[in-house]
Amino acid sequence: MAEIFPKEELVATMRCRKGALLPCKLDWPIQKFCYWGGRPVDTRPPGAPIWRDLWGVGWQKESADPTMLPFPIEHPFESDAGRWEQLVPPDTGDPSLFADLVNVRHLSNRLLIGEHTFALYQRAWLLAGMQNLLTAMAEAPQRVDDLFARIVDFEIDIAHNYLSLGVEAVWIDDDYGMNSGLGFTPEMWRRYVRPPLQKLINIYHDADALVILHSCGNITQLIDDFLEIGVEVLDPLQPSCNRLDLIRKRTAGRICMCGAIDGTSLRNGDSAKATSLTDERILTLGREGGYIVGPDDPWGIPLTAQEAMLTAVEHYRDSARRERT
Repeated sequence: MAEIFPKEELVATMRCRKGALLPCKLDWPIQKFCYWGGRPVDTRPPGAPIWRDLWGVGWQKESADPTMLPFPIEHPFESDAGRWEQLVPPDTGDPSLFADLVNVRHLSNRLLIGEHTFALYQRAWLLAGMQNLLTAMAEAPQRVDDLFARIVDFEIDIAHNYLSLGVEAVWIDDDYGMNSGLGFTPEMWRRYVRPPLQKLINIYHDADALVILHSCGNITQLIDDFLEIGVEVLDPLQPSCNRLDLIRKRTAGRICMCGAIDGTSLRNGDSAKATSLTDERILTLGREGGYIVGPDDPWGIPLTAQEAMLTAVEHYRDSARRERT
């Protein structure tokens, strides 16, 4: 049985320390958990295709595959923006939200990560409807500020609960990009999303916890902002829509890049292709550390491609080990 990748090497890479062994998303030593109801699948009644989450968002499950997420189809504040001020976030004092996590056994050789799913912008559009939210950003800024303030207060309470349970890192899931660019202007992101995101990040930094920000799509325009607010790890960096060379140049030694290999290119199971893509990314993004190699989307990647990627990664790890002796 292969030894687990050393946790201290993963942390060193996340903090962009040179000389750390190369981590891989396929075997990195992490332990993620989420409060009850944080993921929409948590509240799905057996056999029910449509259900409501803790916030009242209606979800529909269209696939029997348990790994596939449902789709949001009903937004509780979509029809009347004037009702946004009536939003009452879920009660973070409800012990059922953390009842399961209290009994989680934290494995000391794994990095314990608390998840904030649909953290800020995504939560806002799930509640208000995307078009309504974007319109309000342009026409009703105070109303949007109030909505984000209510959401981030909830997330901060979640953060305090996570920290009391011993989390060492946070996974903030909040998609900002599309294939062609951001889903809204960089100025809107800085006006509405950055301030509450900074508040949430500060909670974790005050506890010396690592911050991992997950945002799909093209987020190249926000890289300088991520540097300024203190993001340590940026995932998944889809190569099909991001300037990876530009992002690496700006973030070298300051933000750890995570992912950046096109998962769709691996789904045919071609081991030679998996090896070449892995080698290419390591050479272009990981020469000086601060890179966690892996697919931007691990779903559906055959075992042959996974094994080829791990074999290629192990080659670089062996080289680093020899240099240490």
